[in-house]
Amino acid sequence: MFKTGSFDRTVEVVVVGFGNAGAVAALTAADHGCEVLVLEKQRADRRRPNSRFSGGLFLCPSDVDAATHYMNQLVRLNGEVAETDPAVVRAWASATADNVRWLTGNGGTVVQVADHGEHEFIEGFESISVYKPDMGEHPGGTGARGWGYGLYEFLQGLARERPIDIRYGASAQWLLEDAAGRVTGVRVRDPSGRTTDVGASRGVVLACGGFEFDPSMKLTYLKAFPTHFYGNPENTGDGVRMAMEVGADLWHMNACAARLVGHFPDSGYPGGVPLDLWGIEGMSGIKILYGDFGAGAATGRRAAGPLRVADDVAVDVADERLSGGIFVDRYGRRFTNELYRTHTLYYEVTGFDSHRLLYPRIPSWWVFDEARLARGRLVPDFYGPGGPLGEIRWSDDNRAEVERGWIRRAGTLDDLADQCGMDREALRGTVDRFNAGCRDGDDEFGRLPRTLVPLTGGPFYAVRMWPGGPNTQGGARRDADARVMRVTGEPIPGLYSAGEFGSVYGMLYPAGGGNIAECIAFGRIAGDSVAARRH
Repeated sequence: MFKTGSFDRTVEVVVVGFGNAGAVAALTAADHGCEVLVLEKQRADRRRPNSRFSGGLFLCPSDVDAATHYMNQLVRLNGEVAETDPAVVRAWASATADNVRWLTGNGGTVVQVADHGEHEFIEGFESISVYKPDMGEHPGGTGARGWGYGLYEFLQGLARERPIDIRYGASAQWLLEDAAGRVTGVRVRDPSGRTTDVGASRGVVLACGGFEFDPSMKLTYLKAFPTHFYGNPENTGDGVRMAMEVGADLWHMNACAARLVGHFPDSGYPGGVPLDLWGIEGMSGIKILYGDFGAGAATGRRAAGPLRVADDVAVDVADERLSGGIFVDRYGRRFTNELYRTHTLYYEVTGFDSHRLLYPRIPSWWVFDEARLARGRLVPDFYGPGGPLGEIRWSDDNRAEVERGWIRRAGTLDDLADQCGMDREALRGTVDRFNAGCRDGDDEFGRLPRTLVPLTGGPFYAVRMWPGGPNTQGGARRDADARVMRVTGEPIPGLYSAGEFGSVYGMLYPAGGGNIAECIAFGRIAGDSVAARRH
């Protein structure tokens, strides 16, 4: 929006959004001596950015060159067309490799939980080290520390120690430009509806998240509808609209880090809910996800200083038999290995049947028996809507959710098929094949032996599942200096971005912790660039 005349107030740097990316960008700019104003549209007593919903894991590559190669392969389509510019990938690898040093240098403590990325068939995956923040007590009295809740509280605390002006309930409406097309400030609406124009003499950093809760954008850009994300319901694509209005190019709008999630509208929470298939949370659950952590973590070896390997990573679950059930499509047919890649199952779910004019796997169903129900909560309590923020309440024994109908219960598979609208014969045949694979130790989808526990005898249970996950990746294209790019190919003067708004990730995601790593890394890059007026 073209702006003439004076501003109601002028500062050097305006940061839009106060999740992890916005916090790090503000901290970095402030540490350069800049006067920083943070605009956050949520009220101070209702702070729930995606960062606070997350598990809080983050990446810190051990080898920049290897990590660069790994990411360059992930962003190539059919080995030819790159979704992300090589210079941006290199900047990502260099900056994320400094994440541990930056956090510990600011007084944080971290725990290494894995020494490889999610895609083990791609060269360089062994360079993607994964860490967990270990500062701040986790709510609930469990004795757990850190995770996403603790990391966000830590970064908020650092911001409060600086002379950073944080305005809650302040919703950015439009970016303001001068006659030369330089972004000079932001139009802001306060809780009373009054608007003011705030100038930014050095620039504006957009760190306002994705469009997880904007139905129109999800319908337009994503591969399937509906997709239910878990996180901040106020992530409604504000940054995308503001950036488009000043001529920004967009990228990765069809990409998201997603899987299958529950969705329970009558819970009062409008988004998706992650599910815990195996009933093993925390560090042991991470071990199931990543497998062998390497010699250091397997022995529980501690590193010197604030970096350490958690004692409980060494919990041995390799010989424990885990009853997790199976995933089936709307007809009752199994279609995937339930030990799925956490951030790419979405693409298996979104196949469209052009003859029947529907998505056979939307919705899907998680089918299991009493063994899994009795093992513990179906919803994790250390992250997501069922975690510390308490956006959805879930009973420890799952019985209340059975009574509410969120979990379907039936004495026989035929009755379960009828309740879920599945084909009886298809579901029975699916379970028979799965049980035979459990007996023979040869699963048709390659499940690990310790997860091959048959479904034998009723009652049987099912939870309806939808595509969803933590966040979208799309937004304004950025360069290696976090500058937002025009559709004509040059940077927009005075405009920068960080975090999942215009994430560097495309269709494939490097490993659990990728988004938080990017928030920390590109938050620093954006803060450095705006302070240096790289525009």
